[in-house]
Amino acid sequence: MAEADSMRTGEVGRVTSRRPPDRRARIVAAAGVLFCERGYHNVSVADVASAVGMTAPALYRHFRGKQDLLLHVVTGTIEKIAATVRAAPDLESYLRVSASQSVDRRGAATLWQREARHLPEADREELRRALGAIAGRVGVLVQEDRPELAEPEVELTAWSVISVFGSISGHRASLPQRRFEQLLYELAHAAAHRASAPTVPAVTMEEDGRDQGYADLAVSRREELLTAAIRLFDERGFQSVSTDDIGAAIGATGPSIYNHFPSKTDLLVAAVVRGGEQRRAGTERALARASTPRESLDGLLRSYIEFAQRHSHLIGLLIAELDQLPEKERKASRQAQRDYLALWGHVLGDVRPDLDPAEVKITVGAVLTVIDNTVRTGRLGGRSDLADRLAAVGTALLLSG
Repeated sequence: MAEADSMRTGEVGRVTSRRPPDRRARIVAAAGVLFCERGYHNVSVADVASAVGMTAPALYRHFRGKQDLLLHVVTGTIEKIAATVRAAPDLESYLRVSASQSVDRRGAATLWQREARHLPEADREELRRALGAIAGRVGVLVQEDRPELAEPEVELTAWSVISVFGSISGHRASLPQRRFEQLLYELAHAAAHRASAPTVPAVTMEEDGRDQGYADLAVSRREELLTAAIRLFDERGFQSVSTDDIGAAIGATGPSIYNHFPSKTDLLVAAVVRGGEQRRAGTERALARASTPRESLDGLLRSYIEFAQRHSHLIGLLIAELDQLPEKERKASRQAQRDYLALWGHVLGDVRPDLDPAEVKITVGAVLTVIDNTVRTGRLGGRSDLADRLAAVGTALLLSG
């Protein structure tokens, strides 16, 4: 009898210690949160395992390693977005449902914009195809709703709508759930329907007398190194790029970098500092020409579009690599970014007093994200009329509702 009781006790013990059937999904969910909050390189397998109450060796029974886990996190996130698009019968339905789901999946865009760079190239290419398929399906919905649009406009509109929904990954501004969803819907609807031809002419670089950005500066080996480093840091992530990689990109040896920069980190510092100076100078010129709140808003929009077009790789550093800066430079860069966004908030608030501060931040975030993503997305970034089209989309978003 005692032996039977002992067996039953053992059986109960084994039952209660049995792994939950959803453990794999829980691991992926926990990893997604940690990768968003800390970044891929700052999260260990042990961190993820601890978050779901297991040991690191036990986690390896489900995934081969951290990179395999990241792939499942990003792939799963994109597949959820794809499923929403496939299920939408029309554009209006897609906009409504995506507005709601985007609030619930707020960190989704961070995963494929920032963290997917740490995956092997073959996996990244597959993810790009998946995202392209999502944009293609959204484009079909746009074309059905607006048959008058030519294919290039359909493509730009589709990516603009997707960018609006992903924009809330880049900030922490929030609203009550229903208002948040409604504002996202209004912004996405404006991107899909209200982006007409711009009424404010662009200020060309020749008219403005401004410099040509890095193109004119890349005349020395130091500038070649800086330009190559910016591109590589953006494409692969700062920690995944070596000095040998940077040297090889310009036909030099890795150690030769130290003739121009004390360390790899100094390359990143130089890039971020210079980018901030150029953005600030463009902003000051644009606002100096304005005489009304609306002219200030238009000038601010145009100046950022110019900056983003010239420095698309630098945009990637500002989005994803500020944490790699030394503490002093990191604080200064983050403060500069806060000041820049506060300027946008002040200017938009003067034009749109109907918006509260959180709504202003969400609207500005959507505009900047559309610009950032478009200049960095395949053939969209090479359109000769891109500045005008982005000005039209940006204006539609800023004045939506």
